[in-house]
Amino acid sequence: MKPDPRAAISRRRFLTLSGQGALLAGGLALSAGAWLPRWALADPDLASRLLRMGRDIYPHEAIADRYYLEPLQPLLEEQRELIEEGLADLDHRAQAAHGRGYVAIGEESERVALLREIEDGEFFQSVRNPLVEGLYDNPELWEPHFGYQGSSWQKGGYLNRGFNDLVIDWL
Repeated sequence: MKPDPRAAISRRRFLTLSGQGALLAGGLALSAGAWLPRWALADPDLASRLLRMGRDIYPHEAIADRYYLEPLQPLLEEQRELIEEGLADLDHRAQAAHGRGYVAIGEESERVALLREIEDGEFFQSVRNPLVEGLYDNPELWEPHFGYQGSSWQKGGYLNRGFNDLVIDWL
C-alpha cells in the first residue's frame, strides 16, 4: 500500500496550521525560545492589536511580548466581548483619523493620541489595569528592566543595604 501524498505535511504547513505561522503573519515577532500564551497563538490578530495597545500604554522595548500578553488572559476569558468591541472602536477611530487601522499607524504619538480619547472608558481601563500589575508587579522584570531590587526588610532594610544606590536611568 502506497502512502497518500496529500497526507504528507511540510514543516511550513505544520507551522501554519499550528498557529505559529499565522502569528508571525499577524505582526508579532517571535524570538527563538519565546513563549506566548495559547490564546495569542490561537488568535494572532487579537494578540497583535492588544500587544500594540499595551506597548503604547507602557512602552518598554526591552520587555518581551509575553509579559504584555500573559496578564490579559483572564480579561479575555471574562470580558472578551468588551475587548473585541473596544478594539473595533479603536480601529474605527484610527480609520476615521488616519485612514488605516490602529496597528497600521506608524507614528507612536498618533496612536497615543487615539488612546487618550478613550483613556477614561471601561475598555481602556480594563486593559490597563492587568497590564500595570503584570509588568510592574512581576519579580522577573524588577531588577533587569526597572532597577528595583525587591523588598529589603528581609535583608535589613534599605538603610543597611545602601538606600542611595538607585541606578535607574529612566527615573
